[in-house]
Amino acid sequence: TATESLLFDIPGRGPERVVLSAHVDGHALAESALDNASGLAAALAVVRALGPHVRFAPRGLTLALFGAEEWGLNGSRQWLASLSPEARRNITLNVNLDTVGGARELTALISGFVRLGRFASEVTAASGIPVGIHLPLVMNSDHANFAAHGIPALRLVAGFEDPASNVRHVLTSGDTRDKTNARELSRASMAAAALVWSALHADPADAEALRLSTTR
Repeated sequence: TATESLLFDIPGRGPERVVLSAHVDGHALAESALDNASGLAAALAVVRALGPHVRFAPRGLTLALFGAEEWGLNGSRQWLASLSPEARRNITLNVNLDTVGGARELTALISGFVRLGRFASEVTAASGIPVGIHLPLVMNSDHANFAAHGIPALRLVAGFEDPASNVRHVLTSGDTRDKTNARELSRASMAAAALVWSALHADPADAEALRLSTTR
């Protein structure tokens, strides 16, 4: 079976990039509405909103829509492996949107990058949509492959550790479009846009500090 990843790059004023990602594959159990049509919808909304302004930013924006996430995170793994060390080094931040519908509350899984937690907390609080922070690396979506290369990476996810939320329907026949709504998707899109916008414009020293990890 063949699969593809779709990439759309918007240059900024310098060689660095912020990568906004979501996976496009799902399971045949239902509609994959939460996992991951919600993330895909939010990613597209962010790029529509920010895209016209990226050319004025210090960094460019790459939208990466990965295939084969549900089968071993293979799409993002192969893409990252295809990049040169310099290109990987030029990725300032990965914001990965995976299952951002299904609950009102959002959490940033920050992959062990301690300064990234402060960044995500401050940026989203200022946007009016504060998110929770989970520090340890969780190998449950494409952000994990970025983190494996030392690239600051977070997964924005709804309903984290909330067994009562509609996210409980992920990977079941209940993962259908009625499990989320426009308000949840709007909140997730705005939080993601705030993170991406701030990373596009971060001071070079602040951007470098995001690489501080508990493992180093």
